[in-house]
Amino acid sequence: MNKEKLLSDTQTLHRFIQLHCDKKHHDVPKKKGVLEVSFKEEALCELPYHICEECETLFIYAYGRLKNCPHEHKPSCRKCPAPCYEKPMWKKMAKVMMFSGMQLGLTKLRKLFSK
Repeated sequence: MNKEKLLSDTQTLHRFIQLHCDKKHHDVPKKKGVLEVSFKEEALCELPYHICEECETLFIYAYGRLKNCPHEHKPSCRKCPAPCYEKPMWKKMAKVMMFSGMQLGLTKLRKLFSK
């Protein structure tokens, strides 16, 4: 995986988990933190977040898996021939991705129709 792909996928991951936490865990105490994104010892960016402890655990876990992906051309995790996610974390991430993907899709539609 190259650094542009890592950065792009990490930013998407950040956006999806933040959105999921904001909408689904609005009544749970939040933690502020910063994820330092790096590629082969090169710092790429810092992603500040304000999410609950459960989502923070998932975010850090998913970033670790993404960063250590052994594939030159990363497949989607669903189609990966050698999945690295533990089953419970995979299920949590699938729920986050499905919910946030729908929310972002609906947001785009709302913007189109509100013009």
